[in-house]
Amino acid sequence: MSLDIRENIINKIKKDNVEDIISTINESIITEDELVLPGLGVMIELFWNDLEEKEKFYIAEIIKKNLNK
Repeated sequence: MSLDIRENIINKIKKDNVEDIISTINESIITEDELVLPGLGVMIELFWNDLEEKEKFYIAEIIKKNLNK
């Protein structure tokens, strides 16, 4: 049996509206639920692939800054 986690996650969140996606992200941060980390990773991958290089650099700078807090 082959399990494609990305495909499974994408199919699950395709039906979500924008508010659902925001809620999923916020709830996972608030609850620190590690079970949703793969889903967040897939969402970030979809987001990241749609960015220009300067936007990627800007976001990476924000991440780096927050790692040093």
